[in-house]
Amino acid sequence: MENNIAIKIASDAPFAKCVKIIRNIESLSIGEIKARIDSNNYVLEYDYCSDAGIKKIIKCYKALVKEGISCELYEHNRVTSIDFLSNLNNTYSEIDEYMRKTDWDE
Repeated sequence: MENNIAIKIASDAPFAKCVKIIRNIESLSIGEIKARIDSNNYVLEYDYCSDAGIKKIIKCYKALVKEGISCELYEHNRVTSIDFLSNLNNTYSEIDEYMRKTDWDE
């Protein structure tokens, strides 16, 4: 997926902690999580325009960092920051709020 947001976890990360965090966010098998980490692939990946996906990536990142796990965030296959994704999430929330307040039927 080219228009993506994603997260990678360092291969030397404590595997059991990673599994617990990831499985609280997405229902992936333990084997799938291990394979993705070992092959340096994205552990989680969502469409760039997915509000729910952005929230999951942010939640995962914060939980991993809290546990001291080294990970990187990606946007359009380039390394990005938590600040960027948080701002993107806020922008999408503001757009949703505007759409709810605006009456498009008139």
